[in-house]
Amino acid sequence: MATITFKGNPVNTKGSLPQVGEQAPDFKLTACDLSDKSLTDFKGNKIILNI
Repeated sequence: MATITFKGNPVNTKGSLPQVGEQAPDFKLTACDLSDKSLTDFKGNKIILNI
């Protein structure tokens, strides 16, 4: 667990924060058009994740 600051307030995270350059596990999110997107949908592209 790590403590980060969000809008000036301390927030405890679950698990550990990723390191720069670390490979992210595959995951699914819902896009603005309500379609499901996974990390593998962007394979071959450079991706920046804002965590």
